[in-house]
Amino acid sequence: MENYQRSQGVKKWAGLLTCQTIFLVLIGLVSISTNQAVAEPLSNATQPGETPEEELASLKLKLSSVLRRYSRLCNDYASLAHNCSATVLNFTECPEGWLHVDEKCYYFSNDTMDWPSSRDSCTSMGSHLTILHSTKQHEALGKEVSRIGGFNSYFWIGLSDRAIEGDWRWVDNTTLTNKFWNHWSSEPDNNLSGGVEGEDCVVLESNTQTWSDVPCDFSYHRICQMDATPITCH
Repeated sequence: MENYQRSQGVKKWAGLLTCQTIFLVLIGLVSISTNQAVAEPLSNATQPGETPEEELASLKLKLSSVLRRYSRLCNDYASLAHNCSATVLNFTECPEGWLHVDEKCYYFSNDTMDWPSSRDSCTSMGSHLTILHSTKQHEALGKEVSRIGGFNSYFWIGLSDRAIEGDWRWVDNTTLTNKFWNHWSSEPDNNLSGGVEGEDCVVLESNTQTWSDVPCDFSYHRICQMDATPITCH
């Protein structure tokens, strides 16, 4: 009996050591992937004759490859954690400080800009001015601007009729479907008191949680949007 118990104890410790070894190997692979993700763009970011657009496309492909590697490592780690009762790591799907709603990430700026500058600023962050097609997205963002903006703040969204008056388009050129205008103020009203060009750009109001059209050269906060990255380990 004593020999049997000693044999079972040896097998148990051998199994634990195997799990620990696999865990350390996986952590090493994660570290290697991270180092490659940092090093490769730095070493290959600029190629002779490469335009900024081509450079951006190349970096996006490299990022996609790294994220796929992380996803595979997460799956391997999850399997190991299940068998060895290890602590599971969770990777957030949105950058720190961004709001996560319906697989989208939203950034609410502290500074203010006009609409074209806000559009370009979002683009420079790898995102775009927010596009609100669903009621759930609109309600979530409305609550957030009310929370952080107080009673009377305005946030640019990615909607305008700058190209053709009355033809409201999102920044990706999709047409307006669900509408959340401030009907108490008869919006959109293209009030010409805003200038000769009228009111061609749209804000989300914090007090009413609805939309109004305003002159595009006014300076307001902005809401940027990007897709969430599904790399969470379960």
